[in-house]
Amino acid sequence: MGFARLSHAEVLPGSETVVIEVRDRRNPETILSRESLIRSVDYNLDAATGEIFFLRPISSFDFSFNLVQVVATYEYRTDSMSQAVYTARAYKNFEGLGLKLGLSLVNQRQGEFGSFVLGGIDAEKSLPRGGRLRAELATSRGRVFSGGNVFFGDGGADDRHDGNAYRVELDQPLSWRETRLRASFARADEGFLNPFGQTVTPGSQRTDVSVELRATKSSRARFSFTDERNQTDNVDNSRQTASLLWTQQFGERLRAQFGFDFRHFKDEITGRETDSNLVTVGAEYRATDKLQLSAKREQNLGEADPTYPNQTTLAATYQWNQYTKLFFTQRLASAPITPIGDVAGTGFAATAARNETAVGVETKLGRYANLNTRYQIENGIGGTDSFAVIGLSNRLPVSKELALDFGYERGFHLKGSGENFNAAHLGFAWQPAEGFRTTGRYEMRDRGGVGSVLTLGAAGRLLDNVTSLGRFQLSRTNFAGRESSALAATAALAWRPLHRDSVGLLFSYTRRDLAQQNGAGVAETRDRSDTLSTDGYLQASRNVELYGRFALKFGDTSSQGLGRVSTLTYMTQGRAVYRFGRFVDVAGEGRWLAQPASRTARMSFGSEAGFWVLPDLRLGGGYNWTGATEPGAIGLSPARRGFYFTISSKLSNLFDLFGTSKAGLAGEKGQDEEEEEEEE
Repeated sequence: MGFARLSHAEVLPGSETVVIEVRDRRNPETILSRESLIRSVDYNLDAATGEIFFLRPISSFDFSFNLVQVVATYEYRTDSMSQAVYTARAYKNFEGLGLKLGLSLVNQRQGEFGSFVLGGIDAEKSLPRGGRLRAELATSRGRVFSGGNVFFGDGGADDRHDGNAYRVELDQPLSWRETRLRASFARADEGFLNPFGQTVTPGSQRTDVSVELRATKSSRARFSFTDERNQTDNVDNSRQTASLLWTQQFGERLRAQFGFDFRHFKDEITGRETDSNLVTVGAEYRATDKLQLSAKREQNLGEADPTYPNQTTLAATYQWNQYTKLFFTQRLASAPITPIGDVAGTGFAATAARNETAVGVETKLGRYANLNTRYQIENGIGGTDSFAVIGLSNRLPVSKELALDFGYERGFHLKGSGENFNAAHLGFAWQPAEGFRTTGRYEMRDRGGVGSVLTLGAAGRLLDNVTSLGRFQLSRTNFAGRESSALAATAALAWRPLHRDSVGLLFSYTRRDLAQQNGAGVAETRDRSDTLSTDGYLQASRNVELYGRFALKFGDTSSQGLGRVSTLTYMTQGRAVYRFGRFVDVAGEGRWLAQPASRTARMSFGSEAGFWVLPDLRLGGGYNWTGATEPGAIGLSPARRGFYFTISSKLSNLFDLFGTSKAGLAGEKGQDEEEEEEEE
C-alpha cells in the first residue's frame, strides 16, 4: 500500500487507466506482462488532488527480478477549450478472410504547444494451424508536455516528436515435430512518442527469428537469432545474438536447461567491440508436491556483454497449505544489468544493484485474512533503499448486514537514506435494507510524510419513487514540507415514478474545497466551489419531449501573491423535441449563462433536425447562434454562430441503466391511455 501523486490534479473521475507493466530487465522495450488495476479494489483515487492510494503491495521486482512499474493515463481539467483531447477508433472484422483491421487517432491540443497527433493502423490475419500474422504502423506529429517520471522538454521548437513506429509479428505452428516458427520486427524512430499507451524505446530497432521443436520425446530445442540497433543523440550501437537452448525432462520432477549465446556488441560512440560467449546451465526440481527448487548459472567464456554479466540465480517456493506459500529468490552477479537502448527519457525503472534478494510469505490466514511479506528495493533521489515489509489484511463479516475490513503494513528500512514506514486502512460496509447500502473507509501512510484519506458513501431507494446518493471524501497530506487538503462531497436525490417513464426530476449538490500550503504554513492556493443543480424531463405527449436544467455555482479562489476572487454563476437550459413518426424529429434548445459579479452573460440558441438510424442512436444537424453581454456593452452582441453536427444515444436503453422501456420514455402507452382503457 502507498501514496502516489499524479502530475496533474482535477482528474476527471472514471477517466483514469492504471496498469502494472512488467518489462524485460535486459530489454525494457519488451513488455512481459500488463495488468489493469481496478479502482476501489487495487487503488483509490482522490480526483481533486490527483493522489492515488494503492490498496495492494506493489514490489519493484517480480519473482524473476524483472522491473515493475505503474503507468497511469487520465483526463484532467483544463482552463479552456484550447486544451482538449479528441480520440477515434474504427475496427472491422472480415470473418470470411480471417482478417481484422483497425484505425486509431488521437489529437491533443495543449494551448501554446499546438496540436499533437498520434495515429495508427493495425491488422491481424489468421493463418493455417492456428497461426497469426500481426502488423502495426503508428506515427506521431507535434509537441506535447508530459509529466510523472517522463518529461519532454519545455515545448520549444526542438521538442517536436515527429516519427514513426512499426511492428510485425508472425507466429506459425508447423506439423513436423511440433515445430513453432516465430518472427518479429519492431522499429521506433528517435522522434516517435506515444504518451497514451505502451512506452517504446526511441531510436530502437529489433529483429527476432526463432524455431522451437521437439527434438526427442522428452526434450525440446530452440534456435534463435536477434539483431538489435539503437541510434539517438545519446547512444549509437548494435548487437547480434545467435542462441541455442536445449530443455531436457528427466521424469516428472526434474527439468534441466542448457543454453549457449554468441553475442557481438559494437558501440559506435566509444569504438568498443565485444564478442561474448555465454553458457547457461539451469535446473528445476520438484522435490515434493509442495517444494520446488531451481538454480541457474550464466557464465561468460571471456569478456562479458554489458547486459548479460556473469550471475547465479537461486529460487525456492514451498506451498505450505492451500492458502500459504513461502518464496525465496537470490541473484548474485558480477556487474549490474545495463540495457543498450536509450532509456533516458522513457521513464523505465532501473537499478544498478548487483545482488538482489526476494524472500517472504503469501498466505490467507483463514477464509478472509491475508498475510504478505516481501523484501523490496526502491530507487530514489537519495539513492537505493531496501526494505523488509510485512502486512496483514482481514475482512470480518460481523453479520449479514455488516462487514468490516482492516489491514496494516510495516516497512522496516534496511539500507539507504530512507526510514521505516507504516500504512493502515479500516473500512466497513453496511446494508440495513435490501435497497440501501453504506460504506466507509479510512486510509493512512506515513512514508516521506503523512497522508490520509477518509471516504464515506451511501446509496439506495428511500421510497418507491425516490432514490438517493451521497459521497464524502476528505484527504490530508504533508509530504516534503508541503501540506494540502481536499474535500469532495456530493448529495443527490431523484424522483422517478416507479410505473412510468414520462417524467423525472434530479436534485444534486456538490462541494469541492482544495487547499495547498507551503512549509511555513502560509496558504498558497485555495479553490472552493459549491454547485446546486436541478434536472428534469417531461414527455408531454407521445411526440413531444421537454428537458430542463437550472444550476447555481459559487466559486472562491485565491493564491499566493494574487487577490481573492469570489463569483456566483447561474445557468438555465431548456430543450424541446417533436417527433415526426419513428425516424425524424426536430428540436430547439436554449441556454442562458450569467455571472452577476462581472456583469457578463451569454445566451445561445440552436435548432436542429435529427434522424434515428437505430432506436437508440440519433444523427442530427442544426444551426447555433450565441450572443453575449459585457460591462459597457449595449444590449446583446453577437459572438459566434454556425452549423453543427451531433451524434446522441439513449444510454439508459443501451445499458439498461434504469430499466427503460425499449419503446421510449413512456413505453408503448402512456399512463393516461392505460387509465382510459381501464374505464372502458
